[in-house]
Amino acid sequence: MWWWVCVWVLLPWVGAARAEIGTDEPGAVILFPKVVRTATEDTIIQISNTTGVRISLLCLYVNGAPDPNTGEPLWQVVDFQISLTRQQPTLWVASSGLGPQPTDGRAPDLHPGLVPPLAEGFLGELRCVVIDEGEIPSGRNALTGEATLIDRVNGSVRKYPAYSLRASGNNNRDKILALDDREYSACPRILLLNHFYDQAPDPITSGPITTNITFVPCSADFERGLPTTTNLLFETFNEFEQRLSASFSVNCFADLPLPWIDSRSDPARSVFHFALQGTLVAQTRIRPVPTRSVTQGSGVLAIAEEFRDGGRMGTALKPHFIGGSLQGDVIVLPSSF
Repeated sequence: MWWWVCVWVLLPWVGAARAEIGTDEPGAVILFPKVVRTATEDTIIQISNTTGVRISLLCLYVNGAPDPNTGEPLWQVVDFQISLTRQQPTLWVASSGLGPQPTDGRAPDLHPGLVPPLAEGFLGELRCVVIDEGEIPSGRNALTGEATLIDRVNGSVRKYPAYSLRASGNNNRDKILALDDREYSACPRILLLNHFYDQAPDPITSGPITTNITFVPCSADFERGLPTTTNLLFETFNEFEQRLSASFSVNCFADLPLPWIDSRSDPARSVFHFALQGTLVAQTRIRPVPTRSVTQGSGVLAIAEEFRDGGRMGTALKPHFIGGSLQGDVIVLPSSF
């Protein structure tokens, strides 16, 4: 009798299991928030199939670089498909991609397929979705990934893990991916970033530390080619637990120095600047503002980059997460690709 009571008590918890977004478990969707390809910068992309079966992927590059005429993100999308055999990793350099046939002596069935090279001026994201033979999104949690950002001028290298959105076992096999903790992982309700204030002196070298941050909305409508706009609220706490706030709007993609969030014209007046705060380190809470939209949510993902020694040393920082989004995000895949 007690055994049946235990089962009855545990059943609600089993049904409520959540597919948490993260970077340490494989997912059915992976997202690289920052991919860059310029005359001096490049990106190495690595994707791995962690399962024992062959899988196919639909991948989408999104160029969010500012339009030279309007300043708004370009929102240019390039899609491609690759296949990975069981337990197979693959990698490519963004500037060169991969040719249609292997050039390193490997067997043709071990070659993932054509990956288009990125032209100079690309600054944006990469998303990959596991699909089946009928080009329908699959609920197989198979993918992990890493990106390495390279600056060929000063030799700076920063590596970060891709975000993985796990399928929850309720895939309805359409091309509208609901990031609601029922079909796929929900994006975080709050992002926590531990960082140095901008221009804070390095405790070892005394040189100034700078921080760059990249934001990507979780929702994306690739069918209609519509970028997503989301509003963010920031609360930054210094070492004395004093709180200051700021706000910022992200349209499609944002990549900027930390002080530009609230004071682009005069960074020293920013709430993220050492001159204003007077302490070295901070914890900043980033909260997406829910909207009344029923077609897309307001969640975001982010990567921060911390630079020392005039940019010659750098590291990538991944925010911590609190809770799932109050408003589910949606990725709408193109109907044909």
